[in-house]
Amino acid sequence: MRFVFVVFLTLALLATAALWWLRAEHHPPQAQLATALTVLGRTTPIDIDVRCDAPGLRSLLVRVQGAGPGSAPTAFDLFTETYPVPSWLERGVTEKHVHVEPDLLQLKVPEGAVTLEVVAETYGWQLFPKKPVVLLAVPLAVDLTPPRLELLTTQHNMRLGGVDLAVFRQSPDTVDSGIAVDKYFFPATAGYFADHSVALAFFAIPQDLGADVHPRLVARDAAGNRREVGLPCTIKPRQFSERTLAVDDAFLARKVPELEQQSGLPPQADMVKGYLAINGTLRQQNEARIREITAHSLPEWQADGVFHRQPNAAPLSSFADRRTYTYHGEVIDHQTHLGFDLASLKLSPVEAAQNGTVVFAAALGIYGNTVIVDHGLGIFSLYGHLSTIAVQPGERVRTAQSLGQTGETGLAAGDHLHFSIVLHGVHVDPVEWWDPHWLRDHVTPKLTLFPRATAVAHLEKPQAGKEEDHEQSQP
Repeated sequence: MRFVFVVFLTLALLATAALWWLRAEHHPPQAQLATALTVLGRTTPIDIDVRCDAPGLRSLLVRVQGAGPGSAPTAFDLFTETYPVPSWLERGVTEKHVHVEPDLLQLKVPEGAVTLEVVAETYGWQLFPKKPVVLLAVPLAVDLTPPRLELLTTQHNMRLGGVDLAVFRQSPDTVDSGIAVDKYFFPATAGYFADHSVALAFFAIPQDLGADVHPRLVARDAAGNRREVGLPCTIKPRQFSERTLAVDDAFLARKVPELEQQSGLPPQADMVKGYLAINGTLRQQNEARIREITAHSLPEWQADGVFHRQPNAAPLSSFADRRTYTYHGEVIDHQTHLGFDLASLKLSPVEAAQNGTVVFAAALGIYGNTVIVDHGLGIFSLYGHLSTIAVQPGERVRTAQSLGQTGETGLAAGDHLHFSIVLHGVHVDPVEWWDPHWLRDHVTPKLTLFPRATAVAHLEKPQAGKEEDHEQSQP
């Protein structure tokens, strides 16, 4: 009998030990910030990772402790959650990722020093009753005041597809700013003027938008607080040209296999399907690459006058032509042509439109052999379909310097130059940049509103040669 009692007691102790092992908390729970924080703005995202042993979390609380009325400490709850009791055979919540974007202004959290705290309770057995544990306490600052903005250019008269320049003053806490136009954002440049509180930004009304868009000047501080100011802007509507281009078998046989091989597109037995992949998928990939190349620009304006137009070259198309492609009389595709096609003698020298720095010189899909030149402040010029390239990335070029020769590489049907002006990845109308009157009205006076931080390249000097409205001379 005594032996049975000993066995029973031993088994009971083992069962109790096993149960205690399963339900007891062997290590204290832990919490850490998933992303580093030093300051909280009005809606700064907060990400926290919490881990604990089985059986799991009972409750979780995220709060900030700040000074309330009369400087007494006040807690502001940002996140609270309770978790169900786990069964004997199940684990509870042992890992939790908390993502919260509280509105601190609505919660009336005061600006200044606060402490971000993570408080947890678990279902783990403990020898003595235990209060909720503060797993994490991080000192932070709360900043709910957005940057200040003062627009210094009062009116912007533009047309669809065109560009203008805005100059504004921003407070020192601004970390980035620019102009939002619907889905597009054009970043500003600070430090161009001697007064570093004054910034400027070229912005466009892209050709795929309507004339009813409302550009907004936007600034953000380190806490993520945003200030937006409406930009006075009159936008002239515009009807872009429509063109129909016939694609024949000879063109397909010459271009489709070559571009498929160069671009890595899977070869198609059906030449028309191959062409559509090139004219659609490859075109989109090439535009994405152009946006990457032109995402960052020199903070210096390198141009010294009106942009130089390819000499003795007749326009084959205008900016933003709406093109319809046909094959044997049937419509097979629609695309927008983002640039000017200029034709001269075969293998003519291609001349730089203005002073700048070469940022790309290589094959680029439908554009063929391509050179892209950075003129500063977000403005780039692009030269496509070249037969040869005579410059390298990083090379400084001067106005009218030869960049290579015209050709028919890429998706060109004949020898010509594809010319584009690109503003931070957005193609804009080159005609404005060829026009000395437009430059004097929209660019030059704004770049000279204030003393420069360094020596400036003036824009008043016009280029030699006749300037004309090239849209009036379309074939």
